[in-house]
Amino acid sequence: MAALELRGVLKTWDDAKGCGFISPEEGYGEVFLHISAVRGDRRPAIGDELLFISSMDRKGRQRAEHARIQGGSAFDERSFRRKQKRVPDAAPVQKRPERRSRRPGGIQYLPLKLTVFVAACILPALGLALMASAGQFVPLVAYALFSIVAYFLFFDDKRRAFKKKRRIPEAFLHLVELLGGWPGALLSQQRFRHKTRKLSYQGLCWLIVLIHQFVWAEYLFMNGRVASLILDFP
Repeated sequence: MAALELRGVLKTWDDAKGCGFISPEEGYGEVFLHISAVRGDRRPAIGDELLFISSMDRKGRQRAEHARIQGGSAFDERSFRRKQKRVPDAAPVQKRPERRSRRPGGIQYLPLKLTVFVAACILPALGLALMASAGQFVPLVAYALFSIVAYFLFFDDKRRAFKKKRRIPEAFLHLVELLGGWPGALLSQQRFRHKTRKLSYQGLCWLIVLIHQFVWAEYLFMNGRVASLILDFP
């Protein structure tokens, strides 16, 4: 079966290194692009619309293959470009060793995201520890169990997206987050670069995180007074 050609926009490009990242229309993370995978009569530039076939390397990271610039010619010009770069009768120029480009699967702004994640876990951790000290282990088990489930659900949904299979409903993913799986969901989103650019999904996901923060703050500092007022409201 022939691979499906995807469409995306070149978001970053280092012309000296000959590599960059494509943002696919599907919105499920960035795809690494190397100049060796580009066909056409010119080098790509930021903002170009590209058609490409997505594949994975041995480490499960996304790479673009057989890429071509939208509207450009489809014939292979790589050898032609290399010939153009040769200057007759010019003195040989010693090339500097190329630096390795950043990993395609790397997490952007990792220190900031770790700080936000740890901050979001402080109140739940305090509340769960307090409940466990009182012999109430159900919330702790629920958080751990649903976080593991959420982590693997995002991994499975990412694989389904690449294989063009039926996707896991977003409502089900949000339900698992609401039941306590949001820590695992946040980790999995960043690890597999899945749904991190979909604003509608991220908005509801972080609303669920804020709801959990409110519940634990109310439990720790207000002794359930707000919940009692809500339940007693006629």
